[in-house]
Amino acid sequence: MHGFLPDLDLHHAACDVALVQGGLSTTMELTAAGRPFVYVPLEHHFEQQVHVRHRLERHRAGRALAYADTTPERLADELVAALGQRLDYLPVPSDGAERAARMVLDVL
Repeated sequence: MHGFLPDLDLHHAACDVALVQGGLSTTMELTAAGRPFVYVPLEHHFEQQVHVRHRLERHRAGRALAYADTTPERLADELVAALGQRLDYLPVPSDGAERAARMVLDVL
């Protein structure tokens, strides 16, 4: 368990499995790195419950766990299942900066 980690993307790329909250940046970095993960979104957080979940489902990434269902045993079971899961994530586009630059140029 860590607080702030510099170069977090390198930790994501090297992990065997991750247990994370449900933020979009973290979960999409894990998805892009092709790493298995379990995420526990905040109960009444619209973005994490709806937007992030929808995007991860679209990429076939991560295993969602409701906070109310989170026990040490359940977490252990989900992490073991995530480790044994064959990953079939859809690729995360990596040309965002180029697309944004083209959009700006189109406006100019």
